[in-house]
Amino acid sequence: MISRRLFGRRDQAPSSFAPTLGRLCTSAGVVGAVLVDADGEAVDYAGRVDSFEIRVAAAEWRIILARLARSSHQPWRETRQLMVRGVKKSFGAILLPEGYALVVQLLPRCFRVSPRALSEAVREICENAGLPIPEELNAQWRRVQVNESPAPQRRPTSVWVNRKWLPVEVLGRWVGPELLPNEIGYRVRLLGGEEITLVREPLAQWFADPGAALQ
Repeated sequence: MISRRLFGRRDQAPSSFAPTLGRLCTSAGVVGAVLVDADGEAVDYAGRVDSFEIRVAAAEWRIILARLARSSHQPWRETRQLMVRGVKKSFGAILLPEGYALVVQLLPRCFRVSPRALSEAVREICENAGLPIPEELNAQWRRVQVNESPAPQRRPTSVWVNRKWLPVEVLGRWVGPELLPNEIGYRVRLLGGEEITLVREPLAQWFADPGAALQ
């Protein structure tokens, strides 16, 4: 369940995009998220920051993305994702189909957002809005609920599948090229025999590999 604190006092009713933005704000380093249209108008937002300030910031970053698209320098024109690290605030802006953009406010000096969380958010937004999923979105990790053993092992013991907890058998540690030092990966087997990869990110956020048929 997503905390109501991620939505706070609002001047617009939450849309169907609110759960996606709220989940993104539970990722490490993300304090706010806004979906804006081609004109920079906020479709919806979530986070632990002032809603007016982040919507204004999101509109400004949408303008920057538009200016990059008109740049005479071809590499800038092809920009689809922008990350800016600041002393007081950091931001990320991801261009979506048909002019939409996802803007996230990050903690000061933060320069990274979970690529799995971003992939999940972009996919859900596009599916919700009936937009084509970007071709560069080649990793469609899915956030899952996992019960884990106590620290320091933090091994998965069960996973939420089809509205019930199912025990898992840990086959071993998984190491992928995108796995960071503060992340842990496991290869596990479900009761039905299906093998999946689970990755634990900071703040106990678990993701299943793209091929996992979990709901």
